[in-house]
Amino acid sequence: MLRITLFISLLANCCFGYANTHTLYQIDIIVFTHQQSSENPEHTLSPLVTPDTHTAIPLQSLDNTRTPYHLLPASASQLRNEYWVLNRKPQYRILFHYTWLQPSNNQRPVVLSSTHNNGWNVEGTLRVRQSNYYLLDTELFFSSPTSNELSFIFSQKQRLKPNVVYYLDHPQAGMLIKIHKVA
Repeated sequence: MLRITLFISLLANCCFGYANTHTLYQIDIIVFTHQQSSENPEHTLSPLVTPDTHTAIPLQSLDNTRTPYHLLPASASQLRNEYWVLNRKPQYRILFHYTWLQPSNNQRPVVLSSTHNNGWNVEGTLRVRQSNYYLLDTELFFSSPTSNELSFIFSQKQRLKPNVVYYLDHPQAGMLIKIHKVA
């Protein structure tokens, strides 16, 4: 009887451990432009290539249920203070501030839906894979509705530690990103 009890408890622990291998992590990003960047034409690209989103996962609309790939309210973001500071500085224009959950076993990119804000159209993908670090691969396509000459690509590959705010730079735009495990 003791052996059966031990076997059942060992089996239950194994099943519970397997169920927890796909934990969720939260991604918080802020994308913004530099106001003085429009005077910097040597970094422009034209014509703009559209992003490949065929295999990417689209982010769903705002949801408070903590479902993966649904945008969370701004109050759930751990970049609220950074958003407030950037928003108060006239040299920066925030284009979007997104927060969402995704499972740790995700290997596909997430589509950042087309955003029209502060004179820019932004669309693209962001892929985060979990390894010893988080591996980020992002391609954002910026275009000005008034001029194709102001189009550019923000493409970054970066290794990120959990719970650290990172600034990714481009001559015309910037991104703050923080990734952390959800308890």
